[in-house]
Amino acid sequence: MTAPARNRCIDRWLLAPAPPERLAALRILVGVFAVGYLLVRTPHLFTVADFDADRFEGVGVLADLGAPLASSVFRALVVGTILAGIAFVVGWRYRVTGPLFAVLLLVVTTYRNSWGQVFHSENLLVLQVLVLGLAPAAAAWSLDRRRAGEPGPRPGSAFGWPVQVLCLVTVTAYVVTGIAKLRYGGGAWIGGDVLRNQVAFDNLRKIALGDVHSPIGAAAVEHGWVFPPLAVFALAVELGAPVALLPGWPRRAWVVAAWAFHVGILALMAIVFPYQLLGVAFAPFFAIERVPGRLRDRIGRGRSTPTRVPELARAAS
Repeated sequence: MTAPARNRCIDRWLLAPAPPERLAALRILVGVFAVGYLLVRTPHLFTVADFDADRFEGVGVLADLGAPLASSVFRALVVGTILAGIAFVVGWRYRVTGPLFAVLLLVVTTYRNSWGQVFHSENLLVLQVLVLGLAPAAAAWSLDRRRAGEPGPRPGSAFGWPVQVLCLVTVTAYVVTGIAKLRYGGGAWIGGDVLRNQVAFDNLRKIALGDVHSPIGAAAVEHGWVFPPLAVFALAVELGAPVALLPGWPRRAWVVAAWAFHVGILALMAIVFPYQLLGVAFAPFFAIERVPGRLRDRIGRGRSTPTRVPELARAAS
């Protein structure tokens, strides 16, 4: 394929039109998860504000921050992020609150990661919120649309490219993780030794600290034959993620495999990736704007069924 032809294919894929409701549904779904995640972790985040300053070392976008923020400032930042997240979800003043929530979420999660423990489970969430925050995701199903008082926009590439970028971000996150496994584990990873040692170390550390551990993983390390196929499966999911960019059964098969991969992590190491396990991370791969309509139809059919019984009885008599 020549370079111009390849570029045309990329443009057709990236600029494929999509309904504004799809992007709006993703805004609501991802935003509800993000706000809920912050609310659940707020007590912990408030505790972080009182950590010993010697433990602080800025990472990521806060790498140049030489000292921790004042406790009151960070707590106010957390509360402000939650409020901006609510505006993000309902689509209020989205041109401001969309980017604002995305940036604040990045800052809050990065600040927490600057105290010695990096939560990799947050990476994909933050990246997808950043994409949504910079996209026209409030063109439908939002307070902004209701206030405008005019018909919503038609499907177009302006709503399609953010969805495709969300898919690409997800795929890239998995591929990068797979490359890292090969780079640092090499053949030992494929042979299962690295995975077995990782499961053993993680569970042993948690047992020693009195933390929640996985009895399944602790028992599995006694059986070395279990880990080579699991290691190969993990690499296949991560390095094979680009197949999710294809429509139809390859996409569905990969999403199921990726979800099963995170179930395996939970079972073997008691490590929870809630964004993936709840399926929110994989929502951009599907036409989720159709879900509310299908639910309404199903509920409507369920309500109408009982009313037919008396009518049938009268007809029979």
